[in-house]
Amino acid sequence: MTRTRIAAAFALFLTSGTALADDQANIARLFADPGVRQMTLAAAQQSAVVMNEPCPSAQATVSTDVAVFQPLVFDAAGQLQTGIWRQQVTLAGCGGTRTLNVIGWKQAGQAIGMGALLPGGTHTDVLLQRDAIQQVDQLVKITPGATEEGCAREYVADTRFVDREATPAPGGKSPPWREVWTLRTCTKQIEVPIRFIPDATGTTITAGPQKAVKVTTVGK
Repeated sequence: MTRTRIAAAFALFLTSGTALADDQANIARLFADPGVRQMTLAAAQQSAVVMNEPCPSAQATVSTDVAVFQPLVFDAAGQLQTGIWRQQVTLAGCGGTRTLNVIGWKQAGQAIGMGALLPGGTHTDVLLQRDAIQQVDQLVKITPGATEEGCAREYVADTRFVDREATPAPGGKSPPWREVWTLRTCTKQIEVPIRFIPDATGTTITAGPQKAVKVTTVGK
């Protein structure tokens, strides 16, 4: 996943100088639109960490740093037609700062949609998050001290990008990278290391090893 400033995002797929300038204006207008910003803030509030650790007094700031997953295509009138992107929202308050991630999408003939991704600094998209959380859950279940009898609450409280390796795996378009995902239950905090390995068929995900999983007790 490549992060890019709004003004540079379309340099990846536009070659005409005039078109680039036009689309830069369209992008700036899109993300400055009060309705779009409100949708972004509303989607961020649906993050599991916000619902489980509410802070009504937190101040929310929508970042201008956008990750484009699918090129944003505009019509001649400057209206967004298709595209997929990720935008971040920073919540500051209750003694800390939290980064929330929101995915936005637009399909032809449909309204803009938005939803909450995992919080924190993860470099994964929605599909990798879905696949990785399955491995994380399986690892947590067999890790001593990580599960709680009678506790039905488990959510990803944070994600942290650790580092990226120097060279790609055979057939991979980019080098593997490592992250740590932090889960919370009723009284446990579980930190799970994950390695993502882009290869010729997609991205291989490896959670663990089990001995590297860190479990601590936290307040309810």
